[in-house]
Amino acid sequence: MSYQPREFWDQRLAEQFDLRGTGQTGLSLAYNRACYALRRLVLDRSLREAGCDPRGKRVLDVGCGTGFFTAYYLGRGAEVTGIDIAPTSIERLRARHPEARFVLGDVADAPLPGRYDVVNAFDVLYHITDDARWERALAHLADAVAPGGLLLLTDTFHERPAMAAHNRMRSLERHRRVLEAHGLSAGVPRPTHVLLNRELGPWRFLNRLPALLLATDRVLLATLSLPRAELNRLLVATRGR
Repeated sequence: MSYQPREFWDQRLAEQFDLRGTGQTGLSLAYNRACYALRRLVLDRSLREAGCDPRGKRVLDVGCGTGFFTAYYLGRGAEVTGIDIAPTSIERLRARHPEARFVLGDVADAPLPGRYDVVNAFDVLYHITDDARWERALAHLADAVAPGGLLLLTDTFHERPAMAAHNRMRSLERHRRVLEAHGLSAGVPRPTHVLLNRELGPWRFLNRLPALLLATDRVLLATLSLPRAELNRLLVATRGR
């Protein structure tokens, strides 16, 4: 059966409405908590370097899933709108976070209403496997960024064969071409993980030690540039005022 995004993600979140549902389903909750702790660290640093304090900002959480980034931005005083293609996500997050707004929709389908100071799209766009829909989605997200605002998105930024039916990685050049056409300036992507959230081959037994992997990754991300490794990375793109 071909990949059907709405059905795929709704079933996955209905079965595991925690960090495993949006992360590594075959690994422990502790492992996934470590992965997301590292995402939080990288996001903290990237927002700080961009001079962006989320307090009072309008934030769009794209692919809000089980609500990790929704809670992150709400906890920092932002006004949050979440969008996801999975009804399970929207229904449960509306109940969990009545102070936020949630919209059921696919960002590839139509331009997004409103403009946002931060458009957060962690681990979302590479799940759009059709190239035309991916380009439309990225264009729609770029157009949703308000003057002076940020778009944050992740990918390996390398063209490579899909590792799963629901993954399709694309080059930095392709991202830049779409972003620049829609008025955004893209920075240099930085790794979000080194050992966590990747296939370790003969070393995969280390996945049973997520605290060790987290501590190691924190050191590696702070000390190494890792320019050539095909790691998951965060790209921050900005719109001028």
